[in-house]
Amino acid sequence: MKEILTIFMDYSGDGIYPFLFLIALIYLLVTEKDMKIRRVLLESSVVITVLFFFPLFKMVMDKVEEAGTYYRILWLLPMTVVIAYAGVKVIGRHTRIGMAAVVIVLVLGGEYLYKNINITQAENRYHLPQYIITICDRIGPEEGEERVWAIFPPESVHYVRQYTSEIQMPYGREMLVASWEHVEHPIYALMKADIIRIDLLAELADDYKCQYIILNKAKQTEGDPGACGLEKIAEVGGYDVYRNSSVELNASP
Repeated sequence: MKEILTIFMDYSGDGIYPFLFLIALIYLLVTEKDMKIRRVLLESSVVITVLFFFPLFKMVMDKVEEAGTYYRILWLLPMTVVIAYAGVKVIGRHTRIGMAAVVIVLVLGGEYLYKNINITQAENRYHLPQYIITICDRIGPEEGEERVWAIFPPESVHYVRQYTSEIQMPYGREMLVASWEHVEHPIYALMKADIIRIDLLAELADDYKCQYIILNKAKQTEGDPGACGLEKIAEVGGYDVYRNSSVELNASP
């Protein structure tokens, strides 16, 4: 039970959102008379909440789920809907007091979004780093052409896939998630090394028919790209973009 409480507290973080949901749920269980709403919104929430805190259910889920994913049970709870409905119901019953109570909860329960280190102002309408968009637009195929293959640094692969499917990569997010079972891709092993061997990288790029290689300029490298058939075609936001002349643009691995 202690482990379940720890998971719940970690899921809640510094905010009061999950606790506000529990308060709203209890309030609606006492005051809501509409049986359809009770079944769809309240009773289902109670069942999910009880199951989450039930140790035997946790033991069963640990057998069938990946490690560290038990908190996802909480994703099934309609927290936003329950809290909003409870707030509207309070205001409807007690207009002045209810409005004041909701405002106080919003003020005390909120926080300045941009003080979170994980939140940054969007650089573009895609909410992706601009260098990703610039590089992808630079190396991506024209309409009607075959998709291209490119080697991106590990920190960039998930952004590329969010932006376009026209650029294929020899490895993806599966390399970055420790809990996922996978065989380490040889190109990924080279790209994450402290020093990137350009000669070995170019050789693997030929083997996997990758037409482009993108390198982080902050990463130390060993070897001359030009001597390995790599032509630098662009420099974007701290990244060097190379064209692998050994692989034709219509080649497939």
